[in-house]
Amino acid sequence: MAFNYLAKLFSDKKGQESPSLEELKSTLKSIIGTFEKNVYIIFDALDECPDRHQFLELIKEIHGWNFGTLRLLATSRYEKDIEKILWDLVSHEVSMDEGLVDSDIRIYVSRALRDDNKLSKYSAEKKEEIETTLSDGAHGMFRWVICQLDALRKCRSPHELKKALTNLPKTLYEAYDRILLDIDEANRDDALKLLQWLAFSVRKVSLRESVEVLATDPDGENGPLFDPDRRFDDPRDILTLCSGLVTVTDIGGAFHYPEDLNAPGKVTELTLAHFSVREYLVSESLRTNGELSFYHCDTKLANTFIAKTCLPYCNSTSVAESEIYGDYIHYVNMRLITGLAIPNQTTMVTRHCAG
Repeated sequence: MAFNYLAKLFSDKKGQESPSLEELKSTLKSIIGTFEKNVYIIFDALDECPDRHQFLELIKEIHGWNFGTLRLLATSRYEKDIEKILWDLVSHEVSMDEGLVDSDIRIYVSRALRDDNKLSKYSAEKKEEIETTLSDGAHGMFRWVICQLDALRKCRSPHELKKALTNLPKTLYEAYDRILLDIDEANRDDALKLLQWLAFSVRKVSLRESVEVLATDPDGENGPLFDPDRRFDDPRDILTLCSGLVTVTDIGGAFHYPEDLNAPGKVTELTLAHFSVREYLVSESLRTNGELSFYHCDTKLANTFIAKTCLPYCNSTSVAESEIYGDYIHYVNMRLITGLAIPNQTTMVTRHCAG
């Protein structure tokens, strides 16, 4: 029964356009009404929602439908605006006490030390030291622990391990500072390019698209340039540019990525490793952090950079003749620059893509 409502919505749009928000809400409401048993909707990480106010109002509206079978669960870090809008709707509150989280962190670290090839080599005594040190230093921050485990995997000797454990960063942002400091001088420009794209692209970026980004130099000495010789031979080598700040996810099918329509298998998305990475990149603390301020991402400058990167790429003969990208150049670039708050440059890119 529930599927019938989705099928009707798809049929009404003839599979050619996205439904409006009102149509989606109406369909969801109809679907919920078909269930006699409880229906659970989970909203995870409300604090990470980019259009937070609009989304919170949507939750209020859904709550107001007054279905006796509807159960809503929302998770979030503490944010004043979220509490203000949703507090009157809350029937049960569960506080993630640091002590409870720390016990889960200890379990997570223990399993990593058992199952990870680069960490399982240590003696039982060393593993206990690592587990205790990381658990005590985490203060409820899973993300901090993940960064420290990444750092420990790079230790090549007992001396390096001891040094790492006695010199742990105190905060998550300090952990991110160290990751940026470890980037080779020769890779700084590419790392900044990548971080800007991942932080501000209007949709997720595939790993293959990221290769194209790094092969493009919008500020070249002789003008904007797309150079196929700058493409990475192995796209996954991109992860080494700023390991710990980015991650890849394999998704099924090729529906959203035209460059893969003729290629079987999965599409790999490249994303920031955590929402806190984006918060860090745009933070005032990074902007005023000496040499690391090089990596600070300003919204307007980053959006402008993305558009400027598209220009030489759209206009490149190498791309136009490529079997992989030639047929899809208009789609790829239009999707990447749509919505940027720089209409003049967007118009220029559109004209180039349209030929």
